Amino acid sequence: MGIEMARIIFPLLLLCAVNVHAQETIFYKCTDAKGTVSMQNGTPCAAGMKQEMRKVGEVKTVAAPSPKPKPAEPPAAAPQYGEFVQVGGPRVTHTPAATAAALPPPPALFQCSTWKGDTYLGEDANPAPRCAPMQVVGIDGTPALGMGEACEMKSDTCTAIPDEQLCAAWYRRLDDAQFKLRYADAQSQRERQASFDNIDARINASRCATSVATDKPASSKKP
Repeated sequence: MGIEMARIIFPLLLLCAVNVHAQETIFYKCTDAKGTVSMQNGTPCAAGMKQEMRKVGEVKTVAAPSPKPKPAEPPAAAPQYGEFVQVGGPRVTHTPAATAAALPPPPALFQCSTWKGDTYLGEDANPAPRCAPMQVVGIDGTPALGMGEACEMKSDTCTAIPDEQLCAAWYRRLDDAQFKLRYADAQSQRERQASFDNIDARINASRCATSVATDKPASSKKP
């Protein structure tokens, strides 16, 4: 009789390590020379356009294996309260004058978001509701073009800007107003000039003023 040999089965364990990391979602706000604003998801603005960037969240994804991680480049300034941060185009640096510390604080500002996800800086904590257009359909459910219009009243949500960030927020409003004024046409020139002058006057009357005029004492004349 042959000798029956026992079969020994060795289990094979496969360990699959999956690295999961958070991938940021970035939107780019592009403004051309005419002041036209467009939004781009993950694609930087074209050359010559004013480019602002907004990080809106994180999406977990499974990373593909890579040989060696490349050194990370220094990130741009972190957006505050969902506000767009300028990363391209003309940039002006503003710094409060030391003598402006005695002036009153600037007016309050609020970071607001619309129902469409757009953000803006405003001076009203509770903006008036606006009418959001709604699609009108026919009896069979197809879009009924020209049959009528409908809208839904929606309100923007606003959050107060902290005191320590107010000057930076007012400077952003001033830069935006100056950019629009630079490319204003004949019809919008007066309105944009008034808007810029109003913002500039509010900054100069507060501790955010970049320069403070000092009154020179009148020279006394001997009789």
